[in-house]
Amino acid sequence: MTVVAGVVVETVPGAIARVAARLGTQPGVTLQGGDGDRRLALTWEAADGATLEALAERLLREDAEVLGVFPTFVGEDGG
Repeated sequence: MTVVAGVVVETVPGAIARVAARLGTQPGVTLQGGDGDRRLALTWEAADGATLEALAERLLREDAEVLGVFPTFVGEDGG
C-alpha cells in the first residue's frame, strides 16, 4: 500500500525556487506547481501516513525557508 498526499508548502516570500529545488530531490515528492512567490503545490507518496507526517515535521524543522506544510488530501492506492 502507498499513501499519497496533496500538499501546499508555504515559504518565506521569494524563496519558492530555492525550496522547490530542494524538495525536488526528495524521494516520493512530485512538484505540481506554485504561485511564483511563496506557495508550492506538490504530491507526496510514502509507505504510510506516519512517514509522510515525519517528512513534513523534518521539513519544518530543518528548512528555515519553509513556514508551513498543509495537506489538501490524503489517500491510499488500495494495493
